[in-house]
This record gives sequence, structure tokens and C-alpha cells, in this order.
Amino acid sequence: MCKSLTGLSQETTSEIQGVISDEKGAGLGNATVVATHTPSGTTYTTSTRKDGRYNLANLKIGGPYVIKVTYIGYKEDKLDDVFLVLGQEFQGNFKMTPSATSLTEVVVSTRRGDNVINSNRTGSQLTISRTQIERLPTINRSLQDFTKLTPSSNGLSFGGRNSSFNNLTVDGANFNNAFGLSGTLGGQTSSQPISLDAIDQIQVNIAPYDVRQGGFSGAGINTVTRSGSNQFRGSVYTYIRSADLQGYDAKTVTIPKPTFTYNLRGASVGGPIIENKLFFFLSGEQERQSRPATTLVANKPGQTAVPGVVSQAVADTLDAIKNFLMQKFNYNY
Repeated sequence: MCKSLTGLSQETTSEIQGVISDEKGAGLGNATVVATHTPSGTTYTTSTRKDGRYNLANLKIGGPYVIKVTYIGYKEDKLDDVFLVLGQEFQGNFKMTPSATSLTEVVVSTRRGDNVINSNRTGSQLTISRTQIERLPTINRSLQDFTKLTPSSNGLSFGGRNSSFNNLTVDGANFNNAFGLSGTLGGQTSSQPISLDAIDQIQVNIAPYDVRQGGFSGAGINTVTRSGSNQFRGSVYTYIRSADLQGYDAKTVTIPKPTFTYNLRGASVGGPIIENKLFFFLSGEQERQSRPATTLVANKPGQTAVPGVVSQAVADTLDAIKNFLMQKFNYNY
């Protein structure tokens, strides 16, 4: 009897591929290609095949990278400031120049993987880089503030699918709510499963035709965390919200002013343990908030029930229940 096992995972790396050719356009076999991740000094090396093609797989996302190509009898070529996107391929094609030939200009032909049409993409996909995370506005410092950039999203619902059918991963590990009571861990307490300061890139996949991705029928929200580099870097931050920092007038309707406080504090630090070899990155965050269970106010004589503002529950009835609980059970909240 034969048994088959199926494994599903999410991508956490990127890839560089291309063609190395001579001055006539013929592929150069056994040329050496070295990609160096400048912040960490990590190097990835490979040789071209007979047709001049090469692949460097499982590379760290981000950058910048420096790609160098060497071949006996030809001048060394390189490409600077290469940034890799999660789950996508960077195309680096080089046309080598014979070392015996003196040229005033060397042309390096490269093409970044098209963010819209890409052979490595098998469905609707959106990738948010670290630069976008730092520059785009965020109200709640949550993943939802960035996944909503996907055209088919409505909160954490994608394409009309309930958020419980999404699959949220961090570095390939599932970060879903196992009880199914919320779309993300900590969702019922309005907390976030991971600090935005610790995230490098966010990828949203909708219905990908790819055997490497699965476990969801809504969207695959794939995140990869940051890592340390050869430079010591750190951050300290705080975000504060209160009732005095938001508006309450919506055309002719005035929303009652609630009482709440919100304070988020955090810090991160990263750097080398052994230069070019071993690094560390630490991130800590604390969130404190106090708010009423609902923003609805009780219906009093002379008021009209307004959906989302004034409740249908009568204030006298609620006061009677409160007094009963206090007298019978000494409960007051």
C-alpha cells in the first residue's frame, strides 16, 4: 500500500535569476555569480549553466544587494542597489565585455520582476515593503491598516470571504486564532499578534494556483520579520489616542463623546553578534487601553433611537437592572 503526504507552507524568501552572455549574446557557462546582502555581509554564490542561465534561491528579502559576475577573459560586471521582494524573482541579465577590449561604456541589462505581470505569481497578490510600512499612515498600527490596500479587501475579509478563512503566517508559522472567534490572534481584545516594528514585508495572496501555498480559502497573509545587520540600530516609540483627539460631528448627527484612553509603547534593537555571520533583533511592545464596552447611549425620554448612536434599551430599565445587581449581588460595573 502506498501513502502520499502533502505539505503546505508559505514563502519567506526571494530569488535572483538571469542570463550571463558574451558580447555576441551567446550564453557563458561556468561564470561565477555572487550576490552580497550589504547590511549583513551575507554572500550567495552560484555558477551559470551551459546556456548562461543562473538561479540564486532562498535569499533574504529586502536589501540592498550587490550582484557581481566574473568570467575568465572578461571584465567583472556588477549591479548595485538591488532590493528583493517577498516571493518574487529579480531578473539580473549581464552582457560581459572581453578584458582585451577597451570600451568607454559597459551596458548592464537588468529587469526587476514586474509587480503586476510576473511569471512567479499565480494569482492576485500584493506585497507591502518595509519602506511602505514606515511611510504609510496607520491608525491602529495593525496588519489591517496595510492589507486594506488590496482592492478586494473589506477589513480582513477578502473577496467577500469571512476573515476566519484566512491564513495568517509569520515567518512561515501560523498565527491564526485556533478557536475561530476572531480573524487574528488577540483580535477580541483589539490587540495585534505582532508589532509592526518587527515586520519587514507583508504579502497578501488571493486564490493562488501554487502548491507551495494553501490552508486558506480567503487570503494568505504572509509576513516576514526583520533581522539584525552589521550596524547597531534601535528605535523607541509611543502612540497615544484619547477622546479629545477625534471628531464627533457627522453632518447633522453628533456622536456622543466616549471616555477612553490608549497608549502603546515599544522599542526595538538589532545588530551583529559576529560580523557578517550572526545577528540579533529584539522587539518589545506594550499596549494599554481603557474604553467602554459599547459607544451606544441609553434611550431617555425625548430621544429617538439612532442606529449606532442611541440604543433601543430604555435608561430607566437599565438603571433598575443595575440597582438590582448592586443590592442582590453587590455587583457594580
